Amino acid sequence: MSEKRIGLIPCQGTSNVGMITNKVAVNVTDNEKVNMVCPLGLPLGIKSMVNKVNGYDHHIALNGCPMRCASKALEAAGVTKYEEIIVSSDFNIKKSKDMRDETGMELVEARVSELIEKV
Repeated sequence: MSEKRIGLIPCQGTSNVGMITNKVAVNVTDNEKVNMVCPLGLPLGIKSMVNKVNGYDHHIALNGCPMRCASKALEAAGVTKYEEIIVSSDFNIKKSKDMRDETGMELVEARVSELIEKV
């Protein structure tokens, strides 16, 4: 049996916690088992992106804050089963407009890596 493929959906919001989701996704993507998915194309219904996300065996929504934009993007594409991380509340990282602030990023990356290993 082949290895399960994982789609990572970062929120990419304009805040420190949004940028952390994007940076973590970039760091753990290997383009084989783990692939990053553009979250904006999913609720827009861009067929190639929706098909791509629906082709993965497992999904991880990387939300920066409780608005859960990455999770909502997955749901818009018809994906209802996924792991979910909310950086601000799961790691007690205060959301700010300082998009260069990577405080706590290593904790988020470690958690995402743990989820990937479980699959």
